Amino acid sequence: MIVEGKAKINLEIPKVVSTQMGVFYNPIMRLNRDISLLIMLSMGREITVCDILAASGVRLIRALLEVPNVQKVVYNDVDPESRDKFWETLIINQIDTDKVEVHTEEANLLARRLKGIDYLDLDPFGSPIPFLESCLFPVSRYGVLSVTATDTSVLSGTYPQTCMRRYGARPLLEADFYHEVGIRILVKKVVEEGAKHDYAFIPVFAYSYKHHMKAFFIKDIGARRVDKLLESIGYLQYCSNCLYTGGVKLEQITQSCPYCGSNLHHAGPLWLGKLWDEALVENLWINRGKVDIWHETNKLLKKIREESRKQTIGFYTISSIGRAFKIGNLPTIDKFLKEFEGVRTHFRGDGFRTSFSHVEFLEKIGKLKT
Repeated sequence: MIVEGKAKINLEIPKVVSTQMGVFYNPIMRLNRDISLLIMLSMGREITVCDILAASGVRLIRALLEVPNVQKVVYNDVDPESRDKFWETLIINQIDTDKVEVHTEEANLLARRLKGIDYLDLDPFGSPIPFLESCLFPVSRYGVLSVTATDTSVLSGTYPQTCMRRYGARPLLEADFYHEVGIRILVKKVVEEGAKHDYAFIPVFAYSYKHHMKAFFIKDIGARRVDKLLESIGYLQYCSNCLYTGGVKLEQITQSCPYCGSNLHHAGPLWLGKLWDEALVENLWINRGKVDIWHETNKLLKKIREESRKQTIGFYTISSIGRAFKIGNLPTIDKFLKEFEGVRTHFRGDGFRTSFSHVEFLEKIGKLKT
């Protein structure tokens, strides 16, 4: 019997988690589910929650047991064995089945029929792209869409052609913040897909953890709101010689670094706006004790709470500073944080964000070298 949060599931986990395991359950994705529950809790009002690719259904079981404002859940998985296991889990956890709607359908077909979903979780094995457009429609106005991607190597730059084909963007493997670039590409894609239908999907929280990336969006409606949102889509320029990073519009793209003249690397189009709504981050942090979260989730929230106070595009890493400026004996991360009035990032252990301009950064580095 597996216990996750307040939920109990009668499942045996194999040594290697894969799609071949029958009823799919990945214990490492507990962090993903923890954050989902905290977002549901933050919505305040009574909500209907849908997991469109639910597998074991543990997210929905936990939602009913741990989040008081969840009034109804919609379960879907095309696999009948998973559906049967979900019914068994409902009984084990003594859940009122009147609060549950169960489907065994192809996800796109069901999503196109559903309406009035306040929180929809799209958490596939691999890329969300085959299901993304269909999942835009059932989400109610001011409802939340959550999108998970586990094709992180594609988004992070290992397979640039696949990224261009799936997400319509060029990734950036040359910079140490390639996971952040991947998140920004994922966010751009969701915003873009919504825009086609005059839906404004506003990103409010995003993170990268181990083998997955996840982003949450609040849905609004109207062409003017969409146009405003699209203003935050552009391109990223990066110099591996002096570590300059800049977000620009198409007409502002340059080939040479404005600081050292070296050739620039480019990524995009991608999201250049904020990755976190600061008020929401604070809400998640304050209320984290109301949900039975994992210690790893707590650590991530603590890092993002700090990180969201300086929402730069990209960040510096100690290792990239050492490489670029040929500094052998580098100070500790704490020294860098003090010198640059920086904050740490959850994307990388030796990374930090700073509000300093690049000129100020270069001046400080010059003093470090002397």
